[in-house]
Amino acid sequence: MAQGGGSRTGVVLAGGHSSRFGDREKALAELDGEPLLGHAVRALAPVVGAVVVSCRRDQRPAFGAALDGAPVDATFACDPTPDCGPAAGLATALAAAPGAEAAVVGCDMPFADGALLDWLFDALDDSAAVVSVVDGHPQPLHAVYRTDPARRAARGAVADGSGSLRAVLDRLDAVEVPESRALARTSRRSFTDVDTPAALDAAREDH
Repeated sequence: MAQGGGSRTGVVLAGGHSSRFGDREKALAELDGEPLLGHAVRALAPVVGAVVVSCRRDQRPAFGAALDGAPVDATFACDPTPDCGPAAGLATALAAAPGAEAAVVGCDMPFADGALLDWLFDALDDSAAVVSVVDGHPQPLHAVYRTDPARRAARGAVADGSGSLRAVLDRLDAVEVPESRALARTSRRSFTDVDTPAALDAAREDH
């Protein structure tokens, strides 16, 4: 894998309230002795020059401690208005991104595949985004974006009252990678989000 240096940034979306995870902070739940957030950052490290973590201000101290010693520089972009959805978090993170291109994953994606992200970066060309289609749906996470158009699209989605990442994709000229091509390069679990305690237990058994 070729590291993109200053031209590529990794973005981890981690600002949600983890309502399906009970009273625990999902990003800090451990898999193989490392927080899920750490797994996501580690997956990005070989293919980006820096990582921006989108989070709430109250999460920042614990997240900073969790990423102490991470293999790539990580900074935090705190949403100015909390609870506006992942599109708002994406807009905030991309505004802080130093690179012209960004790979975006969720904090609950411990099996994200840096090799696939590297390939998606290479496929970006002049497009605004490259996303894999899995189970019939474009995957806005574990995808790569051009920073400026994606930031504008995310802000537009928020302004229109949608906090969803699908609404961001709808505003972009995105290249869709068919499932057969994506899964020829990675496993289906690369797109898995560990968003419940049961999913975490399953990941521990599968890992």
